[in-house]
Amino acid sequence: MTRTQDGSELLTGPGAGGLLRSAVGNSGGALHSWQLDHVDHRPGRSTKALFRTMVSWPELDGAGAPAREELFGASAHIGEREKNLYVAEQTLVMTDGDINVRVWRYPHDPWLPMLPLVCYSDVVGRTLHELGVSIGDPTMQIAIDVVSYRPGRRAVLRVAQGSGAVYLKVMQPHRSGEIVDRHQRLLAAGVPVPEVIAHHNGLVVLQELPGRPLARAVVDEGVDACRGEDLVALLDRLPASLYPLPLRPPWTDSVDFYAGIVASSMPSLGPRLDALVRSIREGLTALEQRMDMRPHDVVHGDFYEAQVFVQEGRVVGLLDIDTVGPGRRADDLACLLAHLSVLADYGNAGRIDKAMQSRVERAISTWQAVFDQRVDPTELALRSAGVVLSLATGPHRQQETAWEAATEAIVRVAEQWVDIARAAERSRPEQPGLPGSTAARWVGPAGHHPVPTGQQPLTAGQQPLASRPPLSPVDRQGPGAMTSNDSSRPGDGDVRADTPGDDSPTQERSISSIVPN
Repeated sequence: MTRTQDGSELLTGPGAGGLLRSAVGNSGGALHSWQLDHVDHRPGRSTKALFRTMVSWPELDGAGAPAREELFGASAHIGEREKNLYVAEQTLVMTDGDINVRVWRYPHDPWLPMLPLVCYSDVVGRTLHELGVSIGDPTMQIAIDVVSYRPGRRAVLRVAQGSGAVYLKVMQPHRSGEIVDRHQRLLAAGVPVPEVIAHHNGLVVLQELPGRPLARAVVDEGVDACRGEDLVALLDRLPASLYPLPLRPPWTDSVDFYAGIVASSMPSLGPRLDALVRSIREGLTALEQRMDMRPHDVVHGDFYEAQVFVQEGRVVGLLDIDTVGPGRRADDLACLLAHLSVLADYGNAGRIDKAMQSRVERAISTWQAVFDQRVDPTELALRSAGVVLSLATGPHRQQETAWEAATEAIVRVAEQWVDIARAAERSRPEQPGLPGSTAARWVGPAGHHPVPTGQQPLTAGQQPLASRPPLSPVDRQGPGAMTSNDSSRPGDGDVRADTPGDDSPTQERSISSIVPN
């Protein structure tokens, strides 16, 4: 096997084909083709990857049967022991003495023991029945939609039967107890999170929320999807009783880590990434000199448009509460603005039309003005830049088409938020640290300058500004693709605190076309 520091070259290079061929052959199959689909890279430590393959199984299907599409996961690590490995029987381990590679066929993820019990229509019905869960009309066939799957981390599935549906959140078993407890405490405080119907061994069954994700509504309705004040009020409703939970660092604490991941895949961006990190860190340090930057609030920890459900202009639901705990309100609000600003650039890449792009841009500008009344505008913009930088790991991770251009574009968005922070500082009144000062507003890809407070946001006829393809606004539809970590993101509890950025906040790709055979 190719010698690397963390297995990334092996799992993302041509050598991965040999590993997959060995794993498939060891199980009696033949590998016809393969394609890298998703990468989780922890520089210098480990790499996990997901592959789409075409495989034939002569012993099962007959010699002349056509090849099937299959998912295979692989984990390469060096210098550290694999943690929380639960079911290793259906995996193949290969080693060259330094690097160990573990390969498995989906859904037999060794870290997610309940996944095989919920991925097949005939099996998931029995699993839910044993948990006392009834979905809908028992005479109807069960339909399964895999909302997201992140190897070794988590999976989210929507299971429907007739008119009824539930969401299944599959995670490492040691995490599910604390997640259930948080749901129950938030529900008791009146926060509209999904009700936990049942849970067992890393599987949490969640009630479907009313309405639809803000990620969809903001594209269709723009600022009319909900009020910025209601978004702030939703967060301010998080109960103080959750403040004693473990502190998880904000995304901006890990900007060096994210910049390192991006630079490892695109070294040409190194100087710009260094400048970004320096600007964010120096800006936040300067703020600490004149205002209290300690974590005084209870925060969601991963608050963005796919986590919020809306209906008829009202906020009616909140997802993915795995990362709730002490923090700063500016982090939550910045997380939303950062994701929306990346989403807005879909118009530049032709992935949403210009009218949709204009609606998203106006929502950003309007909601940012509201958020500036709640938190310091400079802090809000700097933390938005930090979250955008974390999202720059997404295109390579998800192996997007033209991921290099997409990555560079997201970096450019982060640079624009830094420019907005500088403009906010220039317009700051004499009384330092007061929220609501005249500040620059996001205006989207119409130019490379912020617009001062009081100017109108872009209208449908205006030309948009920057350029940076983001991640799908609709891929995470149900209760909580557990994020950034991707996300997809946080959702891996103490992992984020111990290894900054390990669970990067990416919106994960739907793999509903993959049905286990």
